[in-house]
Amino acid sequence: MSILGLSTPSLTSTTSTTASDQSTLSSNENMFLSLLVTQMQNQDPLNPTDASSFTQQLVQYSQVEQQIKTNAYLESLKALSTTQNAANLVSYIGKTVEADASTSHYDGTNSATWNFTSSAASTKATITVTNSSGETVYTGTKSLTKGDNSFTCDGTTSAGGTASAGDYTIAVSGSDTSGKAVTITTSASGVCTAVDFSGETPLITVGGQQISVWSVTSVSGGS
Repeated sequence: MSILGLSTPSLTSTTSTTASDQSTLSSNENMFLSLLVTQMQNQDPLNPTDASSFTQQLVQYSQVEQQIKTNAYLESLKALSTTQNAANLVSYIGKTVEADASTSHYDGTNSATWNFTSSAASTKATITVTNSSGETVYTGTKSLTKGDNSFTCDGTTSAGGTASAGDYTIAVSGSDTSGKAVTITTSASGVCTAVDFSGETPLITVGGQQISVWSVTSVSGGS
């Protein structure tokens, strides 16, 4: 029901909890009550207005208001959880972190770097970089030394285009001088030196490489 074109808000429409939601609801409810009082004062005594319709609309307003308060409470819990998680991640700094380093973050400006180790030297290892959708954005070759190696991508794709910001995964394969496949290990271990909360996924810096916190497998040491 509506009075003078003022409609009751739907419960399904209150999906966001902001100050404007509560303000709008209060304004509409106050207007509704004012119009209701005016209409009741001027109703025909011989043909009174059906009160059940007003009661139903008041109940609907009450339900919407309760939903907004519930959403506000849930958002408060979410904010508290985010703060606690941030504090936990900051505690990683100075500690030894082990992580799957096959995925690195490219922010659209600074180059993405991967660190990995090879069981033997390889003169022409194949490097493939894929985006989060599994699409190949870069394929090339690189000479590897036995032990620690790294690969840096400045965002330029094999087709000459520019990759968008996001997480990218590297795959490295190669053979030694006898043609035997070398073992490539992309897990990283080192002291966490920084935590970055600027993006949707927090990133930690280990050995100069930014790694998603979801790739961390263990944290040890430190105070």
